[in-house]
Amino acid sequence: MRKILTRPKEMILLAFILVCILGLFLSEKLYGETYEKVESYSCLIGLSLPEVENPSHGALMEELHSEMKNRDLNVIMKEAGGDFLQQCKDIKQLAAYGVDVMVISPIDSESVREAIKELNMPVIILENPKFFDVGSVYMEYDSLWGGRALSHMILNEHSEGILLLRGPEYDPVSRQRETAFLDSLTKEQRESLTILEAGKNRDEAERAMKYFLISNTGIKAVAGLSSQTLYGAYLAAVKFRNFDMEFYGIDNEMSINKISDGDFHWIVYNSMAKKILDVGEELYLGKQVEKRIEIGGVS
Repeated sequence: MRKILTRPKEMILLAFILVCILGLFLSEKLYGETYEKVESYSCLIGLSLPEVENPSHGALMEELHSEMKNRDLNVIMKEAGGDFLQQCKDIKQLAAYGVDVMVISPIDSESVREAIKELNMPVIILENPKFFDVGSVYMEYDSLWGGRALSHMILNEHSEGILLLRGPEYDPVSRQRETAFLDSLTKEQRESLTILEAGKNRDEAERAMKYFLISNTGIKAVAGLSSQTLYGAYLAAVKFRNFDMEFYGIDNEMSINKISDGDFHWIVYNSMAKKILDVGEELYLGKQVEKRIEIGGVS
């Protein structure tokens, strides 16, 4: 009886082995070419962002994906949803993944500062000057250049009837650009300037502009400190069929290219993503880099 029962088991085992061999053969045939095309990388970069509701952060993630092609590196990205405790966890988790270089746009918190100090690797800090001292490199857009360039562009065409879209209070980049813009105006120009609290994204800017246009006239030029807030104001003007205003903004090329319609005037920043990857590779290779890097552009 025992000998009769063992034969089915042997046949099942043999069939299982044959199926496995066939599966390996088919996998090689079906996916072999794909596997051969997968390229390895030498440098792994970890990116920690505070949140992606800020249009500039979302644009940076997309730009990094585009810029990292054909480079000997890879990027792991995490965003903390505005929670400083989550950003601390993100930083520690990225370090546990074995990243070679960390890129952090820090939430203003002492806990985040301590988490950065514990890192045993090169760190690039983005756009929060309060954290200048804890990174290997501090990198930001040249907000003073951008704000001045934007005001000069507008003033070449308009001396009055200017509306400035103000970003959120907590956004240091928006505040720096606004300060530089205002400092470029004369006392009379500042007194005649209208400032609108436009929020942090396109939808908020569109709502604010709609309410503004209900009871305000005489605006000839709208200045936006990011492409998304400017586009929101533009959409509101179109819905109110107000075509007498001109729109002036500042942002990087990728963010600008997302706006397909409308007649805009731009101050264009160079790519921060490209600079991040360039500097990240240099740090990984042990090269000397500048401690502070400001990214300008062309007007």
